[in-house]
Amino acid sequence: MPESALTWRSYLKGQGTILFGFLFLGAALSGVSWALSYYGLGRGKVSEGGQLIEFRQLNPSEHPIYEEIDAGNYSEVAVMTKVIMPENGSATVTVYGDQDGETKGELKRIASVGAAWSRWEHENSSKHLNLIVESGAQSAAESTMQVDVLVYLSPK
Repeated sequence: MPESALTWRSYLKGQGTILFGFLFLGAALSGVSWALSYYGLGRGKVSEGGQLIEFRQLNPSEHPIYEEIDAGNYSEVAVMTKVIMPENGSATVTVYGDQDGETKGELKRIASVGAAWSRWEHENSSKHLNLIVESGAQSAAESTMQVDVLVYLSPK
């Protein structure tokens, strides 16, 4: 056998095998990645029939604001809150749940600070949700306040 054939034969037994193994592994991983992206494991789901409840320009600086929401026909709830005015203001939205008129208690206390939105998502098992919006203002200079609270209910 010529010496060049022996060199190729020894290459294929050593480094060549490792090289082809990694090439095959890379091809397999890229195929799996393509399949996952094409068939939608990373795709979001669309929910239809939901309800958006808006509480705009609430002023909790004078007294806490109480709101009740009938949530018995919905499986998920998302609560978003934002302090509109003053820009450096703060507010707290407390969410309570009940089942058949019996209070289950506090589900979440959402702190909203500044002009950024705060969001909380939860699987709903309550018939009614109660929201209490309270001001975090400490001084009389911040007595006029505006808070927006949005509640999105996803159907079962």
